[in-house]
Parts: sequence; structure tokens; C-alpha cells
Amino acid sequence: MPGVKVFVDTNVLLYIHDRKNPDKRERARAWLEILALQDRAQINLQVLNELTYVFLRKKWFDSPTIAFAIVDQFAAFGDRPLDQADVECARTLHMKTAYSWWDCLLLASAIELKCRYFLSEDLHDGHAIEGLTIVNPFLHRAGDILPL
Repeated sequence: MPGVKVFVDTNVLLYIHDRKNPDKRERARAWLEILALQDRAQINLQVLNELTYVFLRKKWFDSPTIAFAIVDQFAAFGDRPLDQADVECARTLHMKTAYSWWDCLLLASAIELKCRYFLSEDLHDGHAIEGLTIVNPFLHRAGDILPL
């Protein structure tokens, strides 16, 4: 599956900097390393904003400047804003699923970006919707899902 794109949910990026859960931190890092090396990771502006919000609200770093610098590094995976097509798709997804509105916006963006997988701990592992399959990174290793 060359070129298979994987949309990365905010929670996976947060775990990379989680000091309280080293097992999840290492699993999230392993996934991100492979996705970055293979140029498969995708995110959007919503993910970057959610990440910034949590970093600042929980004061994970000594300075907001550090939080902003980390978020800026993740922007290499994408910073596409939501558009009306995403909103329309999210509405359809919301009507079909029990997912929150915010999750539906991310799923819609992943679909618009033509991702095959959606990496998230928060949604139903294995659920396939509109050609997108949700993968819990703490239940699967990247090598189980993607050819390495």
C-alpha cells in the first residue's frame, strides 16, 4: 500500500509528550516515527489548534513559546483549514455515527485528504466509514497495519 495516508488525531500527538504514561508515549512515538519517515502522516489546522489548547491549558511546558514551537513542528504533517465540504461531510457522518461533532469534523477532513486510516484512541477501533478505517495505536503496531 504505497502512499497510504494516515490521519493522526490530536490525542496521539498529545501522548508523545505525556509524562504520566510512558507506555503510551513510546507507542505514539513509534507510530509517528514510521509515519514521518514514510511521509504518510496527515493532520489539519483543527488538530494543531486542539494541541495548542491542551498544551496551554494544562501548562505542559515552562513557556507558551515552547508549546508553540512544538505545534509548529507538527504543522509539517498539514495545516489545512476546514472548508464547507468538510462541514457537509461531517454533518453526514454525525447523522450516521455516535461520534462527537468535533470528531466528525476530523473524520471529514481525513476523508477529504484521501486518508485510508484514522489513528485515534478515542473512536471505535476497526470501524470503517467512507473508506476510512479507525485504528487505535495502542492496540496495533504500525507494522501490523502498514507495510514497512
